[in-house]
Amino acid sequence: MMYKSTLEVEKYKSRFSVMASTAVLAAVLTPVTEHVSAADFMIEEVVVTATKREQSIQDIPASVSQVSGSDLEARGIGDIENLSAQIPNLQFGKLGDTAFITIRGIGTTVDSGVAEPAVASYVDGVFLPRATMSALRQVDLDRVEVLRGPQGTLYGRNATGGSISFVSRAPTEEFEAGIRVGLKDRDGYAVSGFASGPLSDKVLYRVSLGQESQDGYVDVVNTGQDIVETDVKYGRVALQINPSDELMIDLSAQHEASDAAVGLQQLLSPAVLVDFFAPGNNQTLKPNKTYGDGDFSGDAETTIVSARVNWDISDSVSLRSVTGYVDHDIVASFDADATDAFYSDLIDSARSSESFSQEFNLYGETEKLSWLLGAYYFQETFSLVLPVDLLLAGSVIAGDLKEETESYAFFTDLTYSLTDRLRVNAGLRYNVEEKEFEFFGVNDSEFETDDLLPKLGLQYDLTNDINIYAHWQQGIKSGGHQLSSSDLFKGEELDAYEVGVKSQAMDGRLTVNAAAFYYDYTDLQATATIPPATTLVENADAEVMGAELEVVYNLNEALSFNVGLSFLDSEYSDFTYNDLYSSQTLDLEGEELIRAPAYTASVGAEWVIPVDGDVLDDIRLRAEIYHSDDYKLAFVDYDETHQSSYTTANASIVFNGVSEQFQVRAYVNNITDELYLNNGSYLASLGGFIGQYSEPRTYGVSLAYNF
Repeated sequence: MMYKSTLEVEKYKSRFSVMASTAVLAAVLTPVTEHVSAADFMIEEVVVTATKREQSIQDIPASVSQVSGSDLEARGIGDIENLSAQIPNLQFGKLGDTAFITIRGIGTTVDSGVAEPAVASYVDGVFLPRATMSALRQVDLDRVEVLRGPQGTLYGRNATGGSISFVSRAPTEEFEAGIRVGLKDRDGYAVSGFASGPLSDKVLYRVSLGQESQDGYVDVVNTGQDIVETDVKYGRVALQINPSDELMIDLSAQHEASDAAVGLQQLLSPAVLVDFFAPGNNQTLKPNKTYGDGDFSGDAETTIVSARVNWDISDSVSLRSVTGYVDHDIVASFDADATDAFYSDLIDSARSSESFSQEFNLYGETEKLSWLLGAYYFQETFSLVLPVDLLLAGSVIAGDLKEETESYAFFTDLTYSLTDRLRVNAGLRYNVEEKEFEFFGVNDSEFETDDLLPKLGLQYDLTNDINIYAHWQQGIKSGGHQLSSSDLFKGEELDAYEVGVKSQAMDGRLTVNAAAFYYDYTDLQATATIPPATTLVENADAEVMGAELEVVYNLNEALSFNVGLSFLDSEYSDFTYNDLYSSQTLDLEGEELIRAPAYTASVGAEWVIPVDGDVLDDIRLRAEIYHSDDYKLAFVDYDETHQSSYTTANASIVFNGVSEQFQVRAYVNNITDELYLNNGSYLASLGGFIGQYSEPRTYGVSLAYNF
């Protein structure tokens, strides 16, 4: 990538020197505990399935992060929004039920209803095809795995930014059960429980269910209604069948239902056209407050069914099958003009997605070769209806689209040891996709694409605990149909180059992983909001480069630290944008991408105080700080949609009972009550800017008891 000036080169020298200095600092922090056995507090090995087979995270030549289920519970992480502060270069935004997940500046920018996610989400290996599914509550988890960078070879379409995999806890051979109850601010409560154990010598089960409720944090001033609330019920049933030592069958079904009103518009500037056409209205620019004359309501249901089969054919060859079914429906209504005048109301906007997927993996190892062969099939029926009541036009359907998608792929991933220390990794995926569209009930258009997605990399062991890697790979994202016209928009293509290091030191007490990357992005899907209530997806080219650092350090048996740093430099290299605010066509070459802060930093510290009493085993104190540089939320860097730098902090205290029989946790998140924008855009039909703010300070206490 060519830089514009020597100043930018010096800027990156400075950023990389910060990264190197942090690693050196962590490496010299502490010979003070040399007299203690390192084995007592070495960092546990983390095994993930990000590469479609079990592998130590330190051996994978890619940027992978993992948060365990116990850490998720201890840190109070129940969704991707809270996870984003734990993972470098993972950004989160939200509008209603839609999650905007961005990794390394790559992600969905606006809730268009038609554009698919650029970061793929999976639950137990089952793909979630729509952005409204990523906001699901994920509970009873064993871990969350985050792969940064395009995953075209192993994951295929819609993983240009990366992938997030939620892995549920498996049934247990011994009976265990537990219940957790919690109280939160804003009259919130949460109750959940699980039971797990054997039904027979060969059949195990696990059942988990729960309910959460909390008043909303956005106040509809003229009616007193609280919106952006929580009102959700969920449950999961899993069976593990073991006909033999070589064969394991996992069956699961989970369901979530929410009646929460989460859709809204908040004004970031006065709605001047509402004042003109509906004088005498009331409106406010205060954060987390709005006005409304229409209904604020929501209804969402999601069912995920999966069947996973693992068969060890021999000592060196295994077969895995993953079958998935996802049924997802959302209906939402809200006042779209954020005033108490009748001007624009969204009434019973409905989206539904029903999908089926099937994947086969045949994999194994020889003395020098680790190999995987795969086949994948995916089918989805998606529909969207967008009814709007308008002062100037009456009741209209702003969008009516039905989409049929069918995709299949064949892929391979190979790692060959050239020497005891040097390995070459290569992958290739052949992906075919067919889409058919009905636009306002008319068989409007269709297209078919086929892509070859390669990957090539090298990995070298400098020592037994330090390895370096370099790779190049490609990713793609599906094209689609415009919501505002009968036109189509192109799919995305991304070439990604990455170098990195995975290292451990101090007898396993220190882990330092770092990576640097460069992206060449073609036909990036840039989504803009257009009046009265629809969107337009345009294609642009972009370049992104950056770096990441993750450090985990156990000072001693009691005290541990984790540090995450990320750096980004992103810009559009070819993007002509029709700006409705200025009524001009703008050349945005050189402008940065949306939700792409130049740097972020997170620091966490945990102190374990042993008690060794008859009731308590230990007390754990944890504090976390997250800082983000400023970033923009719209293609044009308007003042109203520019988020300045901010810092948030969380703290918790956990009392662990003997033999893990009970746990009491008290917490405060966003201690300083920092308000920052989750999204923002200019809406020409209002003549003003709209957006949504983050959740304010939250606090609560929970009690978990295991039987």
